[in-house]
Amino acid sequence: MKQTIKKGLKLILLMLLMFFSFSLLSPGAEMPDSKFMVTASGNLFFSSAASYRQIYGQTFMPEIKISGLVYKNISVWGACGFISKNGLIEEVNEPAKISQTMLSFGAGYVHKLSASLRLRGEFGLTFISFKEEALEATLKGSGLGWRIGANCDYFIWKKVFATLGAAFSQAGDEVETGKVKLGGFLLGVGLGFAF
Repeated sequence: MKQTIKKGLKLILLMLLMFFSFSLLSPGAEMPDSKFMVTASGNLFFSSAASYRQIYGQTFMPEIKISGLVYKNISVWGACGFISKNGLIEEVNEPAKISQTMLSFGAGYVHKLSASLRLRGEFGLTFISFKEEALEATLKGSGLGWRIGANCDYFIWKKVFATLGAAFSQAGDEVETGKVKLGGFLLGVGLGFAF
């Protein structure tokens, strides 16, 4: 478990270092007055369920997000992310596999810090569905919950930007084995296009 946490922290630090190195090397471009943007990011997902972390550790989650300004600095957004990972139930030495889909949407606030740097804060609803295959059984479920997040965008060119983001989501479901915690902490980097 400690090695998994160390690996996760190393990856997080590496992503932060890459983002800030990239922003220092690139002189930056002035932000366009675009109303819409699309981002593609790679995230590390740390589940809020201890049993999930024990079996699967941290997982990789690609995510696509679309957002648009609706009034001054107020935006609406929608995101879709996927997880598929194999794990091991150590107590019985049996393999396990999980697949998850996270659909989220909500509102946000965009704040320009400089000509090429901006912050985005977001809050909304999330719908998380899962399918887990373990111990010759399949569990399926889904839950509706909430998500809060923040992104820092750095414009590399006029319409292209690098983004560093963090989010937390929480949802739950009840299956035949009991209550299931869905959601957790996301940390990721990505590229976006404003139009």
